[in-house]
Amino acid sequence: MDGSLLNDDKELSPDFEKVYQQLRDKGIYFAVASGRPSYSLVPQFSFFKHDIFFICDNGAFIDLGSEVIVINPFRKEAILPLIDDARITPGVNLILCGIETAYVESDDLEFMSEVSKYYKKIEHVNDLSKLDISVLKVAMCDLKTWKANSWPVWEKYQSQMTVAGSGDIWVDFMPIGINKGAAIHLLQQKLGISPAETMAFGDYLNDVEMLQEAKYSYAMENAHPDVKKVAKFMAPTNNDHGVIRVINDLVLRDA
Repeated sequence: MDGSLLNDDKELSPDFEKVYQQLRDKGIYFAVASGRPSYSLVPQFSFFKHDIFFICDNGAFIDLGSEVIVINPFRKEAILPLIDDARITPGVNLILCGIETAYVESDDLEFMSEVSKYYKKIEHVNDLSKLDISVLKVAMCDLKTWKANSWPVWEKYQSQMTVAGSGDIWVDFMPIGINKGAAIHLLQQKLGISPAETMAFGDYLNDVEMLQEAKYSYAMENAHPDVKKVAKFMAPTNNDHGVIRVINDLVLRDA
């Protein structure tokens, strides 16, 4: 979504609905994969009738319309060290991502401004460690940028869980085995679709596994350099609606 399908103003291409309908007329499925939760992702497409598949929270939650799949939420004890580390690291705040709501401790205005861009249901609590909920994902917001500030704190968790940068100020934590690529693989199995029949687009580090599941893997021109190394092809920037342009040129050119 962000940095790929949406432009920097968080807008879909004006041609999106037309292109989507042409894809479905050709029997081609369309899936949106994002670090965003379902309740923030799905409403963006409510302006028209569709059967889009939604891969949410970096693959922890899959909405197939007729079926919802929740994959392996965190054990509570696994996220307690993350909470402790966030509290003692300057510039850092955490979001615990539940199925229906995001939970935060901080009410810092700059932090909340960033959170509200992606999480439309937010609840403030006094102590994240006391919550008794299913946590699909933990999102870390580092207002000083994680590369410059807090990466040494989070690097050690790579052996215990999936750790993926999802933006300059965002790092996402999921249980081992949870990522967009694993969700795409599950979807391919359910639909009987091979990697050779799959096209994927991405711009940031949490897209790498997804791109590896597709023969036609595209990095956006605005993508992180490491994403460009993984992808087989390049798409124009998100502000040039690169996803829609590639689909039009390669998939729908005879439509």
